[in-house]
Amino acid sequence: MSEPELEFIRETKTGEREIPARMDIMVKGDPGSGIYTLFSGWAFRYMELREGCRQILDILLPGDLIGLQTPMTGNVRHSVRAITDVRLCSLDGSRFHTMFKAHPALGEALVATLLVEEHRADIRVLLLGRQRPTERLGYLLLELRERLQRRGEMVDDGYTLPLTYEHLADTIGVSRSQIGASLREMQARQWASLTERRLRFIDPAAMMAECEYSPLPDPALRTLI
Repeated sequence: MSEPELEFIRETKTGEREIPARMDIMVKGDPGSGIYTLFSGWAFRYMELREGCRQILDILLPGDLIGLQTPMTGNVRHSVRAITDVRLCSLDGSRFHTMFKAHPALGEALVATLLVEEHRADIRVLLLGRQRPTERLGYLLLELRERLQRRGEMVDDGYTLPLTYEHLADTIGVSRSQIGASLREMQARQWASLTERRLRFIDPAAMMAECEYSPLPDPALRTLI
């Protein structure tokens, strides 16, 4: 980034917050939710159809933006909850309106970020409708691996997975018992194994082929983090 862009981002930051695990960061419809960058920890976006019926829309990792809808629409259309303890950077949402005029390259990077998110959302819809549960789960775990890798983490052999069976089930649209069955199938097929929250890849190439994994858009694409 150029020095003016860095200065703009510095001025956009208004503070930091820490949220404990299992607490909501923002709630659907709240006009005062704010906008944040996730500094550390994992979180998830979700919506509820009725009491106890939840769909996780996306897993959020360090570097992801939270609440971008707030400055654009006045409120958020989903809730966000911390999976682990998280640290957030609070941003001044009003400054996003001036970004496109004052720093058009940053505006383009923001649009690129949203397009990448849209691509991943489209893939999730495709998986829900067309893949078996084990392939859906495998695809999700591979996507998390690539996202962590792009953030500089060493994840070729595996990574720590703080998601519970419930998180995984609510993300790919199956029951918790099915998650257990799919994990056993993945180990039997020598793709990967999960032990004490540590996911270890055995044959990621075969896993990618069987799950029809499609890599994320070109990492050279400049995105706003």
